[in-house]
Amino acid sequence: MDKQYLRIWLEQKIEDVDEHLLIVGDVCGDCARCKEVGLEFSVVKECPHCHTPFKYISSRNATGSTDRRFHEAKRILHKRSDLTFIDYDDYKKMSGRNKAKKFFE
Repeated sequence: MDKQYLRIWLEQKIEDVDEHLLIVGDVCGDCARCKEVGLEFSVVKECPHCHTPFKYISSRNATGSTDRRFHEAKRILHKRSDLTFIDYDDYKKMSGRNKAKKFFE
């Protein structure tokens, strides 16, 4: 039987995701913690600038329709099955809420 990709919801602290997230663009990745750019997402294990180990990965291209998200997630996870894929829309939404909450505290 072939393996399939499923979206799974997991309760997680957004601060932990912020500190260990590799965000993939069209060609390379960025560290969500220190904003280091130009990282080779298919091989980098930690940020060369802040030395944060990556646990999670997301993609700016994994937005919009479900088919597009699954295609992008599959492409990335084929190269980085060691990382947990985070939905970029969910991440941006929760990250924005967290920043707004801290601003008003």
